[in-house]
Amino acid sequence: MRQYLMRFRFLLLALLLIATLTACSDSDDSVSDSSYGNHIALTGEDNMRDLGGYESKSGGTVKYQKLLRSGELSALTDADKEIMTKLGVKQVIDLRTDSEATEKPDTLPAGITSYHISLIDGDLSSSASNQMMADIMSGALDAKEYMMQTYVIDDTKIEGWKKIFDLLETGNTTLWHCTAGKDRAGMTTALVLLSLGVDEDTVVADFMKSNDYLANYISSTVAYMDSQYGAGVGERLVPLLGVEQVYIETFLADIKSKYGSVDAFLDVLGVDKDKMRRNFIEYR
Repeated sequence: MRQYLMRFRFLLLALLLIATLTACSDSDDSVSDSSYGNHIALTGEDNMRDLGGYESKSGGTVKYQKLLRSGELSALTDADKEIMTKLGVKQVIDLRTDSEATEKPDTLPAGITSYHISLIDGDLSSSASNQMMADIMSGALDAKEYMMQTYVIDDTKIEGWKKIFDLLETGNTTLWHCTAGKDRAGMTTALVLLSLGVDEDTVVADFMKSNDYLANYISSTVAYMDSQYGAGVGERLVPLLGVEQVYIETFLADIKSKYGSVDAFLDVLGVDKDKMRRNFIEYR
């Protein structure tokens, strides 16, 4: 748990360091149906996505404009907020720690209810985060192996997901997010899609899309760190900044090892899979 906390403290630092270097996509403020696709192009957030259109093993597909994932929402423009309103978002679930949410609070349009459900137990000091960052930069700590440790199940995640599924089972259009929208949001998205009968290959493919939408952020961070600390330093941080397939595979394997199957784990979380599918799957 200590390492998990340090990782997200570092990500916050990295984001602050490159805030002036990374530009998000131009937004299209016309959102009327599913024709815009899964990626929601905003000025203030790169990694917002609609989960609509994924096929369920039940024969239906996930509804559009019902389930969304993203990174932090602290830099939304007025146009971005209008898009969120048009998408019909009713509730936002912030998966970040207290310090992350305090330092970069969400700026949401009116009419959206916000819930703070951290998937990490507590916060860590900057000194501990700085030491972790120094270890990775020096090569003393392997970032990929370190990241894999953050994808294991623990009591804090379990309690958080129980609350999250309770909110989802209301049927309200919901967006959940963390800092970069890839790790905590990625694990949560995997569970949501699996609860809807989406197959694991599709879940893995959705998880990996974060690398596409965070490409500018990753390359800018690597270039900045190389310029400040020497060539090759930035590359050591890439496993922290993006995602790798082994991360989500580790997550799924840990569930199956501890609980026997994903369905059994969803039962532990108290997920009403029939209600989830009534809320979010459409049949044609």
